[in-house]
Amino acid sequence: MKLASSAEFPLPPAAPMSTAKVGRYNPLLALKDLHYRRFAIGSIVSVLGMWMQKIGVAWLAWELSKSPFWLGLIAAADMLPSIFLSSFAGSLADAHDKIKVLRSAQSVAIMQSVALAFLSWFGLTTVEVLFALTLVLGVSSSLEQPARLSLIREIVPPDYLHAAVALNALSFNLARFVGPIIAGVLISEINVGVTFAASAVAIAFFSYALAVIQVQKVADRPADPVQKAGTTDGFRYVLGNRSLLATLGLMGMTGISVNGILQMLPAVSDALFARGIDGFVGLMAASAFGSIVSGTITLARPPSAQGALSIALAALCATAALAVLALTPSFHFALVAIFCMSFANMYAGIGGQALLQLESEPGKLGRVMGIYSMIIRGGPAVGSFFIGAAATFVGMVIPVVGVAALAACYSGLIALAFRQRRS
Repeated sequence: MKLASSAEFPLPPAAPMSTAKVGRYNPLLALKDLHYRRFAIGSIVSVLGMWMQKIGVAWLAWELSKSPFWLGLIAAADMLPSIFLSSFAGSLADAHDKIKVLRSAQSVAIMQSVALAFLSWFGLTTVEVLFALTLVLGVSSSLEQPARLSLIREIVPPDYLHAAVALNALSFNLARFVGPIIAGVLISEINVGVTFAASAVAIAFFSYALAVIQVQKVADRPADPVQKAGTTDGFRYVLGNRSLLATLGLMGMTGISVNGILQMLPAVSDALFARGIDGFVGLMAASAFGSIVSGTITLARPPSAQGALSIALAALCATAALAVLALTPSFHFALVAIFCMSFANMYAGIGGQALLQLESEPGKLGRVMGIYSMIIRGGPAVGSFFIGAAATFVGMVIPVVGVAALAACYSGLIALAFRQRRS
């Protein structure tokens, strides 16, 4: 079968989602394109594996140390490298073949997962070794994610671009919550090492999928790799666009608060409700269900159609639910709170990613996605580290409510500013 060439569907300029008129969405239309279909299937399998590993690492860290500090530190090791590397990785994505960047980073991730599976299966893992291997994965993921997120614009033809962005954002966010559920069952019923082995297989599957897709040529890719696609260009570009800047700020605040506590659920289950692994699985199941319901609803009307205002309101609801989660003494009410938190967080996450993808210029998308990756990975690292460190001295409730209140205030101010701007 003849593969489509880049000349048959040249890369279009981005259509501003926050201002464009958007009707009823059908993201499944994007799956008509063979190359996007391969990318989408490989990507969601890979992200499922990644989140299975994250939960396996979090639970193993808690089992080895029973320390909120170590749990937060290891979560930070996974995500903190993105603060230093994601902007540079975004420049690489704009300047180089994104598939080569992706597959190189994935090779490191596969070796890391295999090593962790072997050590865990034979009971050789210590909390220090777990920290070191998690740091390796954090570096690999930081270099990979901007290329992964921006590659979609080089795969699909123009007619399917909006649908592909929505479906990509939906599948990415759904996998963030479905993967941990699978991991929780595997940990409970078999062994934590199985989650790491499954992660290695999932990453290898995506690497194979990337080898059989064809991408378009980006006309304005810099000829001189990193120098002309400088990392500071992305920050200057974002600072000049209010919608992009506000959206990235919202993603940062929900990352520190909502996604930060999602890294700490083993401690939440044990320290707040004394429920152990069963409570952990229950919290993750409620979180996954809220995300799936939210994602299904946004298939018809993505939040990015309304711009940063709807994203800010969703972030405000998510952070309010987080405060309720920390304050309630009832585990059953906590399940309701985490459902609501994940519902709103999913809505904001899909809207934020779609808005960034579709408002960014094609030649700067990698750098914007680099900043986005830095925020969504670095935010939870900062949040989980702060919550874990503070919980060592004052317990879980005060730091969780504190970050929730801070994020809620910011989200409310952004919502108010954009509401006044619209009126």
